[in-house]
Amino acid sequence: MEIYDQHEQSERVRSWLKDNATAILTGVVIGLGAIFGYHQWQNHQARQAFTAAELYERARVDAAAEQVASTDSAAPAPAPDAEAADVVHSQLRHDFPKSGFAVLAALEQAETQLAAKDAAAARASLTWARDNSREPALAALASLRLARLELADGKAEDALKVLDAIPGDAYAAQRAELRGDVHASLGQDDQARTAYLDAKNADGGDAARLDMKLSQYGPLEADGEGA
Repeated sequence: MEIYDQHEQSERVRSWLKDNATAILTGVVIGLGAIFGYHQWQNHQARQAFTAAELYERARVDAAAEQVASTDSAAPAPAPDAEAADVVHSQLRHDFPKSGFAVLAALEQAETQLAAKDAAAARASLTWARDNSREPALAALASLRLARLELADGKAEDALKVLDAIPGDAYAAQRAELRGDVHASLGQDDQARTAYLDAKNADGGDAARLDMKLSQYGPLEADGEGA
């Protein structure tokens, strides 16, 4: 009886395997395909990151060569190296928009554009960097530079809007000091003073420079007592 039961169970297993062979094989193929696809996706991501890194390094080399050329030459026309760096920066932003290297390239491109007195192009580069960065710290840095640009361009209210939109506590001291500069430009002494005090009390603030700015708004002793 025990042998018969074992035989019957074996027959049931064989019958079940026969009836479900197609489904089992399909599941195995799908599982292997998913594993293969995942590894392919990982390899693709790695290749993308490597290519972006190569392009970013090429742009840095071109930019460095352009700086040397601009130092040695008084020619007003852009050096070929500057144009090459600009092309690579644009390629990074177009082909790898979510890469950290593309964001760094946009930040560097904005510096070059500001040096060329092209505020509109620099504003576009900084806005792109802020909106496309997956790293909060890089997005905050782009916003901080954008706010400085708006203030320098006489757009104090726009600068405040940019500062207000920065999330978290990244660059707290720099943000507070810049906010003080914006309020000072608007003649808002109380807000400027408060912002400078916030910057002074935050980590990373330049105490000497902030004391100089605060000196316009009354004795520093009071500030120390209220901190």
